[in-house]
Amino acid sequence: MFSIFSKISFVVFLLTFLNILTAKEIVIYPIVETESVFTKGDAADDPAFWFNENDPSQSKIFGTDKKAGLHSFSLTGKRIQYLPSGKVNNIDIRSGYNFGAKKFSLLAASNASDNSIPVYLVDENGIIDNLKNIIVTDLDSVYGLCMYKSTKSNATFIFVSDVNTSSIYQYRILDVFPIKVQMVRQINLNSTSEGCVADDETGFLYFAQEDDKSGVYFIDAEPNGVEIQIIDRTVQYGGNINGDTEGLAILKHEKMKLLIASSQGSSDFVVYNLDKNNQFLGRISIKKSKKIDGVSRTDGIEIFRGKINDNFNSGIFIAQDDMNMEIYDLNNTPLQAKQVNQNFKLMNLDLIIEKFID
Repeated sequence: MFSIFSKISFVVFLLTFLNILTAKEIVIYPIVETESVFTKGDAADDPAFWFNENDPSQSKIFGTDKKAGLHSFSLTGKRIQYLPSGKVNNIDIRSGYNFGAKKFSLLAASNASDNSIPVYLVDENGIIDNLKNIIVTDLDSVYGLCMYKSTKSNATFIFVSDVNTSSIYQYRILDVFPIKVQMVRQINLNSTSEGCVADDETGFLYFAQEDDKSGVYFIDAEPNGVEIQIIDRTVQYGGNINGDTEGLAILKHEKMKLLIASSQGSSDFVVYNLDKNNQFLGRISIKKSKKIDGVSRTDGIEIFRGKINDNFNSGIFIAQDDMNMEIYDLNNTPLQAKQVNQNFKLMNLDLIIEKFID
């Protein structure tokens, strides 16, 4: 006769097995890639997307070179701006601010060169104003970063992780220029966190921990939140993540909201249904298209849902590529010639929406 614990274990096993059977695995392909960052080796890291409300086709992609500075790209992948800024690792952006008569967006970054948080002003054309607007922290090893624009308190917050203290620190923006903030919370973790994303609508902060014993977690994004809850673990603990969990992004659709995480050890992305108890739905791989190489061991990712242009009719998925390969044509046959500096790959959302949402 089964004990109550045996029955519970069997039910957990059955639910896990059924989840594996129903999980989907899809392959998507890059349709645009950005120009490479300027420095060699592991350099490109985290993208952010700025949506141009007046002319969506003129929207911009920002990307970090964590050894040198910040890049801005057009939707065709061409470089528009480059700001030498030091070891800028992670970035995030929020729009809808006013400075005098001008409207602008805030682009925050974690800078490991001096453990600061530069906050760039992005104008209505997506151009960064190179003003010295810097948050000086008391941290020793700033790392990951994301932003949260609260509908509950009508305040904007910056989350930044620190390696030495294994914590995420939350800063409330009090004034924009010159930037003034207040540190309102320290979230203590058991290992290093880099990737994070906040859902402004629901008020949750999602974050990943990098070691192979951890996974993806969430907590109330408001400063009074205390309870950390788990979404998924690594495969050695019965989860779906291989190796480090890196970038996180949210796909907001009228039918469903998805959380997508970079599973760096398997060079793919795991998908969760945020509207259904964070249920694991499956995996996404980004493979080589005819003219653009695929994506491996991705760090940062970004998603925007909505019509941008003909290439990105449903939205855009941006992923850092660890091994960027140059491709050339030989008698109309595409060949991968050599490894070049890292960059960011751009995919549309059509197949992701079709397979995981529709």
